[in-house]
Amino acid sequence: MIIRIIALFGVLIFILIVAITYTLKQAQKLPLNSPVNFLEKSAQDNNQKTVVCVGNSITHGQVSYNYVNILSERLSVDGYQFVNAGINGNLAYNVVNRLDKIIGCDPDYVTVLIGTNDANASLSEKNSARYIKDMALPEKPNAEFFRKNVKELISQLKKRTNAKIAILSLPPIGEDINHIAYQRTKEYSVIILDVAQENNVDYLPLHEKITEYLLAEDHHPRLSYDNGFRITMIKGIFSHFLLGTSFDKIATNNGFLIVTDFLHLNHRGSKMVADLIENWILK
Repeated sequence: MIIRIIALFGVLIFILIVAITYTLKQAQKLPLNSPVNFLEKSAQDNNQKTVVCVGNSITHGQVSYNYVNILSERLSVDGYQFVNAGINGNLAYNVVNRLDKIIGCDPDYVTVLIGTNDANASLSEKNSARYIKDMALPEKPNAEFFRKNVKELISQLKKRTNAKIAILSLPPIGEDINHIAYQRTKEYSVIILDVAQENNVDYLPLHEKITEYLLAEDHHPRLSYDNGFRITMIKGIFSHFLLGTSFDKIATNNGFLIVTDFLHLNHRGSKMVADLIENWILK
C-alpha cells in the first residue's frame, strides 16, 4: 500500500511538473511576427508599410488578448505588415536595451505601449525586488527611472528611424478607479504624455478611454489587488493554457470588464488598443 501511495504521489508530481513546464513554455513563446522572425524572413514584402508594436506581455499577446493580431487582420489587406515587439515582463529599461532588433525592422510606424510593469514594480518593496531580480534592473524602479527610460526610448527611435511614432497611455492595473494601483497607472500615463509632448510624438489616450468606459458602466470590481493579484494572474494563465479558458471568460470569472487578472487585457480591452492604433495609422 505504501509503495502504491508513493508511486501515485510520484505520478502526480510528474504531471504537475509537465503542466508547469508546458504553461511556461507557451506563455513565453515568441509571436510568429516577432522582430527575430521578421528579420529572418528570406524575403520581406517591401511593398508593405511596416508597423512595429513595442511593449510587454500586453503586446506579446500570449497571456493577454493579442491586439497586434487584431490590427493585422484589419489592415494587412490595406498594405500594412505588423511586427510584434512585445516581451513578457519588460519595463521601459528592458525595451531600451533591445532596440537594435526593433530598429533593424526598418519600421514606417512604431507604437509603444510600455509602463505597466514599471507602475506595478513601484507599488511595493516586494514587487520592486522581484522585478529587479527577474528583469536585471540596475536600480530600484520608480517614476524617475521610468521617465528616464521612456525619454531614451523615444529619443533613440527618433534618431535611428524615420518612423512615425505614437506612445499610448497605460491600461489600468485592476478596475478599482480609487485604488492606488489604478492611480499609479494614471500617474505614469501623465509621464508618458509629458515625454510625448517634449519629443513631438503622438500620444494615444488608452488610459483615458478605459476610465471613461468603466465610469459609464458604473463598474465596481469584485476582486481587490491587495488580496493577491499574483495568484489571480497565475491562475488565469494556467486556466488559459491547460484548460483552454478564453481571456474573456477569465475576465468574467474574475468580475472584470477590461482586464483579465489585474494586468492583462481581454478582447474588449485589446480592441480599444487596436482602435486607437488603427485610427492613428489611417488618419
